[in-house]
Amino acid sequence: GKDGKGKDGKGEKGKGKGDRDDSKTVCVRGISWSVDEATFKKDFEECGETDRINLLKNEEGGIRGIAFVSYKTEEGVKKALEFNETDYGGRTIYVSMAGEG
Repeated sequence: GKDGKGKDGKGEKGKGKGDRDDSKTVCVRGISWSVDEATFKKDFEECGETDRINLLKNEEGGIRGIAFVSYKTEEGVKKALEFNETDYGGRTIYVSMAGEG
């Protein structure tokens, strides 16, 4: 599927250009449920121009604490990764490349 679940053998780092390029997508974990979606987007857009920000929600529409942010540049990715293990909204967030771990 398009939601990044399951390793179907595609995507040897950078090969096989689909419409989604994980090489410029970061996964953010540990987001506090009290964080406002608009604030989150604004903060991560400050790292660089984004293609897409997908804040995962539960059935009730609440934040599940995980988000995927796709950047248009490597620079944006680098800046976003600097947020790894920093305090955000009162909780430590973890930022890593999507498709890793």
